[in-house]
Formats: sequence, structure tokens, C-alpha cells
Amino acid sequence: MIIDLPQHSPNESLIINDTMKIQDGLLTLQFPINFKDCMYALTYFMKGNEKCFYCNRTFPKDKITLDHFIPQNFGGPTIPNNLFPACKNCNCEKTNMLKPFYDSYLSLSTTKERKQFVSDFQQMCHFLHRWYGFAFIKDWVEEKEIDHIIVNISLDGSYKGKKYKKIKEFYKQYQHFQKPLILDRKNFLLDGFTTLMFAKDNGIKVVPVIVLENVEVIF
Repeated sequence: MIIDLPQHSPNESLIINDTMKIQDGLLTLQFPINFKDCMYALTYFMKGNEKCFYCNRTFPKDKITLDHFIPQNFGGPTIPNNLFPACKNCNCEKTNMLKPFYDSYLSLSTTKERKQFVSDFQQMCHFLHRWYGFAFIKDWVEEKEIDHIIVNISLDGSYKGKKYKKIKEFYKQYQHFQKPLILDRKNFLLDGFTTLMFAKDNGIKVVPVIVLENVEVIF
């Protein structure tokens, strides 16, 4: 897939910070990188950090966060296409709700109704995970053999922590991963190391990935 990038003159490079540069429609990330931090910085650069996407109100910069439009709980990736500035209140209220559910939540007038709606939605998540999988981001996801994924990190077994356990429990219950891995255009792993290691440890040969065709890590 192609991630959203800022518009700029095609004849010039656009430097976002010391780690990120855009030229000829290609975003380069200087290794080593923190992918989440890069995507947050890029999104703020493009979409600002003062106006909430949901309530449309303006806030001080320190009151604005970034919300995953398609929640991470349903595979939503941390990329500008899926990130929007949101005030802390809206982000907290939306939690892991998909936008149609959040709109329904906002239409309710009493605290009691809203609490019940949130409770009902959380129970519905089990059904959505089991039967929908990556349906909400299906146009972005493909499958790739793990042997084709490039990783530059020391393997010392320290990855088997809380995140690893959570991935293990989710996979055991639903027989698929909660989030796809994120790769650059040359299959270098940007996000999802623990998921990849779980797959390796358990003989899973193919994993869901999102390949960012206009992103490349440089060394």
C-alpha cells in the first residue's frame, strides 16, 4: 500500500526530521528507527496537533493525541492513513471502537445508555475478532512467508514478555494474529517483531503483512 505523505515540490527533498526525508514520493527512514515515533511525527506534520478530528474543537498542543481510526485492536496500523489528531477526551471515549460504533455511542443521551453500549460493544469484540479478522483493513493486507522478511536485531530471547504472551493468547483463541506486520518496500521489518518471533517459534510459515511501497529504510 501507499502511505499518505505531505505534498511538496517533486524536484526538492522534504526533511521532516533527522530520521525522515521525502524525495520523489519516497519516504526514507534512517536506521535505527522507532517506527511509531516516526509515524506520529509524520502525522502531526501533515495533520497538525491542535484540532480534534472528532469534535472539531481546537486545543493546546499538549491536549491533542493521535487516534487510530481503525483501532489497533482490529489490526489498524500506525501510519498516517489511519491516524488522526484527537483530543484526549474523544480518544478516551472512543477507546477501541470502530467509527460507526463510536457515532452510535455519541448519539446516546444518558450516561447509563453509554455505559451499557460500551459493555455491549466489548462483548461484541469477540464475534468481530473471530469472524471478521482483518476485514476492516483487507485492502491493505497481504500474506508473506516469514523467510522473506528482513530483520536487523539481536535475538536473545528477551522478546518473550507480556506482549508475546498476549499474542500467544489471542492466536490460540482466534487462530489468526490481531495485527499485521509492517514492512518497507524491500521487506524490512518496521513493526511487529514480537509477532514475527512468535510465528518463528511456532512453525507458522506465513504471516499477514502491510507492505509500505513508498517507504524504505536506509543504513
